[in-house]
Amino acid sequence: MRNKDLPLCDNHAHTNPVIGMGPRELARRFRREGGKFIVIVALLTWSLGLTPGDLDSVRRMYDITVESTRIINEEGVKSVAIVGLHPAEGYELLRRGWSREDVRKFMEKGIDLAAEYVREGKAVGIGEIGRPHWEAPNDVVNFFNELIEYAFRVAKDVNAVLHLHLERNGVRTALSITDMMRRVGNRPYSVVMHHAEPVTIDTAYNSNVMPSIPMGRRGEFEDAVKHGPSFVVESDFIDDPKRPGAVIPPWTLVKKLRGYVVNGIINDDFLYRICVDNIGKVYGITYS
Repeated sequence: MRNKDLPLCDNHAHTNPVIGMGPRELARRFRREGGKFIVIVALLTWSLGLTPGDLDSVRRMYDITVESTRIINEEGVKSVAIVGLHPAEGYELLRRGWSREDVRKFMEKGIDLAAEYVREGKAVGIGEIGRPHWEAPNDVVNFFNELIEYAFRVAKDVNAVLHLHLERNGVRTALSITDMMRRVGNRPYSVVMHHAEPVTIDTAYNSNVMPSIPMGRRGEFEDAVKHGPSFVVESDFIDDPKRPGAVIPPWTLVKKLRGYVVNGIINDDFLYRICVDNIGKVYGITYS
């Protein structure tokens, strides 16, 4: 396979047209480095100058996400949208004094609205839904687990992909999700463990859950490779000029992937498996 033909992709990134470079410049930089497919995931409301706890703001955030993928596609990069409410949205409302029942109702409305976007063909999935990756009381974590299971059921009803934001607690984290997957019965590999640890790959993938490995964490891709091509890769780019080193940008991700092929860490077939076959399993699309 020629270098320029490599199927280079990013399974989870954000773009911010309010304070960041926005989708057009992101797409141009990504395409220049050979990037061909990117998944754009909704940000936080306040990242876009919108209001937490306001459903109209949530709708606006979803619209911005969908419009971003339209612009990226216009620039010659295949892109799909994932819309939903990050657990930090619910956590912030709890912090502001909302009752758990009111937060539950709001978060469920946000998930239901995301399902509408999937039904209408504007988005392919719901996310990122999940629980705090920061320290939180057990009862709060359990509260967010209930919301995750609600999202599982809604995603199953509309045949949506589900991107999950989770703590990094090794196999224990993976088992909590594979158990939910078995109970609810979502389509195989339609549930993505965003920012997954390499140690979770076998547990997740063998239970029809797709681990998404962040490329910006030193040594983690090399660890992931030891488990075989049973994952996808992501940048988790946040497009925030105030946090330039928080995560790697999508164009750096694809340069790193290309370098792994050139240096013999992986071969063309391995790259094809993670960037085409596994992307196809999750989204039901081909792009290479």
